[in-house]
Amino acid sequence: MHSSNFRLLLTYGVMGVGALFLLLSLNPTRFVSNGENLVVFTWFEGVKSTPLEPGFHFVTPFITTTHPFDIKTQALTWKDNDDSSTYAPRILALSRDGQEIRAEVTLQFRVSNSPLLFNSLGLNYIDQIAPFVQSTIVSETSAFAAQDLYSTKRPILQAQIRERVSSHLNSFGITVLDLLLRDVTFDPDFVSAIESKTIAENQLAKKSYEIQQARQDARTTISQAAAEAGKLQAKANALKENPQYLDVVRSSVYGDTLDTLIKK
Repeated sequence: MHSSNFRLLLTYGVMGVGALFLLLSLNPTRFVSNGENLVVFTWFEGVKSTPLEPGFHFVTPFITTTHPFDIKTQALTWKDNDDSSTYAPRILALSRDGQEIRAEVTLQFRVSNSPLLFNSLGLNYIDQIAPFVQSTIVSETSAFAAQDLYSTKRPILQAQIRERVSSHLNSFGITVLDLLLRDVTFDPDFVSAIESKTIAENQLAKKSYEIQQARQDARTTISQAAAEAGKLQAKANALKENPQYLDVVRSSVYGDTLDTLIKK
């Protein structure tokens, strides 16, 4: 009797250990690291709207799969000669007047809705959003003249690209933090032509200023001469009308001015 009970308990024990081993082999636990989310997919519910956040979690074996997403700030960069940390070489675009423009570009973003992103773009979302960023840069650049981008309107172009990319990616669960255009370069011949034109315009502006200043100086001189002539004419008229010329001379000796006599 005791022997049969022992065998039964042993059997149950072995079965329990086997079940526990089987359960552990199916990996029903998930550990989510800081800066990460796990998207949960089950055969019956599909993708759950709430991801697993940092910490330990239990999931149902067989019917559940989980997919990790980095939710820290990420950067997608286009830059030459830096394969270790860039997505692709710098982006080439054409201006409205057909000039080639090359730019280093960095998109800073974070995943804000990983279940939505998994449903819409999948795990390889980087390769889905990169072509859109590149095509947007090419499209927006084509609306600007190269000289405008060389001088003052580059921040406007950057802002327009950022706004368009942000609006588009937000619909997939990605929040754009910034988009930067750096080290924008132009064809050397174009740059040389722009610099020559700028020098010529500066010289022309300087010459125009000098001419305007000379005209102003001339007008000032003429005005001063006219005023002096008026004074002399007034004195001449006073002398003509006053026959007492010697009195005038005498008054100047004693300190009276000609203007005093005129008032008399």
